[in-house]
Amino acid sequence: MKSAGEEAVLSERTAFGVAPAYHLILEGILILWIIRLLFSKTYKLQERSDLTVKEKEELIEEWQPEPLVPPVSKDHPALNYNIVSGPPSHNIVVNGKKCVNFASFNFLGLLDNARVKAAALASLKKYGVGTCGPRGFYGTENVVK
Repeated sequence: MKSAGEEAVLSERTAFGVAPAYHLILEGILILWIIRLLFSKTYKLQERSDLTVKEKEELIEEWQPEPLVPPVSKDHPALNYNIVSGPPSHNIVVNGKKCVNFASFNFLGLLDNARVKAAALASLKKYGVGTCGPRGFYGTENVVK
């Protein structure tokens, strides 16, 4: 009767003999490549020569620092701001020119309409207001009185 270890060795031998040759060659190449990766240096040390004191002094004398930022002219677009005047509404005045305010949610001017304001106040009084989204706030449920 064979032991468990002997049976394992025999089954491995059988699997090794059944595997195609290209598979065994590929595994061998991969194993050799892994061994090479484990034992090779990740970088090559380069020989470097230190500078002499005279060479260092010459380099320091030749060095001219550059400005950190280039000079900016007075007419640069980033320095000339657009001046917005008037109340925040659907129409605003930018640099003296009347424009449509697409930067707000009121670009149609509905918040300035008295009928819209009255309807909004009536719905607030009837349904209430909240910061979250339960069904009662969104109108999918009748108001409980």
